[in-house]
Amino acid sequence: MNLLIMKENFKNISPKVVRKLAREGLKVYRDVKNTIAYKFSGNKLYENHITTALRNIEIREGDVVLVHSSLSRLGYVEGGANTVLSGLLKVVGSTGTVGAPTFWGNTSKYVKGARTFDVNNSPSILGTISETIRKHPEAKRSLHPTHSASFIGPLADYLAKDHHLDNTPVGPNSPYMKLVRSNGKILLLGVTLEYLTNFHTIEDITPDIPVKVYLDNPLIFKVLDQKGQELGITTCCQCPEAGKKRQCIKMESYLVEN
Repeated sequence: MNLLIMKENFKNISPKVVRKLAREGLKVYRDVKNTIAYKFSGNKLYENHITTALRNIEIREGDVVLVHSSLSRLGYVEGGANTVLSGLLKVVGSTGTVGAPTFWGNTSKYVKGARTFDVNNSPSILGTISETIRKHPEAKRSLHPTHSASFIGPLADYLAKDHHLDNTPVGPNSPYMKLVRSNGKILLLGVTLEYLTNFHTIEDITPDIPVKVYLDNPLIFKVLDQKGQELGITTCCQCPEAGKKRQCIKMESYLVEN
C-alpha cells in the first residue's frame, strides 16, 4: 500500500509531459513483456479464464457493471479486448448490462479550445477495452461532452440518457449516479482506485468540500448526437489542481473494511 501511495504522490507532482511519457513507455514495456512471456512460457488468458475470474469475485447474471481497465496489465489475452468484453457479457447474461467510461479528452485539452464532441466518432482515451465497448454495435453512449460513458444491455438507454442535461459531469442524470441507484458494481480490471470515476460523485454532492473541484467558469461544447445533429452544451470542468490533491488509493483500506 505504501508503494502505491508513493506512486500516486509522484504522479501528482510530476509535470504532465513526464506523466504522459511514463504511461506510454510503461504500456509499451507491458505489451512487449506479455508477448515475450507468452512465447517462452505459453501462458495466456482465454475467455474461460476471464469468466471464471469474474464469477469468483461475484459478478453475477443480471448485474450492472461499470468497467475501469487496462488490457496490457492483464497479461497476454488471446483475442485481446474482444475476449474480455465477450467474457463480461457472458457472465452478466442477457439481463445484465456492461459499460465503461469513454472520455475523449481532458480539462487541459478543453481549455485550449478542443470542444467538439462527436458521440459516434470521438474515440475513448481510456484504453482498448473502453474503446471496444464504445464501438460495439449495441452500445449506447451518453452525450456529456467531458465524461461520457457507453453501455451494452437492457439498462444501456437508461444509464446513458440525459447525462448532458447536468451542469457537472457526475450529476444526478449521469451514468455514475444512476449506477449507484441501480445497485451496480464497479470492476477494476488491472487498475487501481485512482481510476475510479465514481469518487467524483462524492465530491459533487458534498457541501463545502475543502478543494476546488471545478474551474471557475463553465465551458460551452459543440456536441454532435447520434443523428449528427449539433447541440450546444455547457458544463463545469474539473479543476486540474484538485487532481493533484486526490489520493484515492488511501481509501482502499476503508472500502475493504466497510
